[in-house]
Amino acid sequence: MATLDPPEQAPARRSTVHRWLLVIPFIWQVALVPVVNDVDLAPLHIPFPMLWQMLGIVATTIVVGVVFRLDRAAGVDDEERRFAAATEPKAGEHA
Repeated sequence: MATLDPPEQAPARRSTVHRWLLVIPFIWQVALVPVVNDVDLAPLHIPFPMLWQMLGIVATTIVVGVVFRLDRAAGVDDEERRFAAATEPKAGEHA
């Protein structure tokens, strides 16, 4: 009688709750605009809404960098590598 190999199990899914941090730039750039538009402050002779948007770019860069690092720590790179290997067209197949 032939023995059956146990089915290959997917690796345990690690937490990706940290991706909720990506909501911060959205709130910064969209949700707080009505509040920021009413500010009459002009530091460095730059209208405050413009300064707010420029600071939002810096904040977004930091948040995306933090999420990227946390993704790597959670092993998302390995998951992406396995997915790419599984979906790679084999020799002689058309993409």
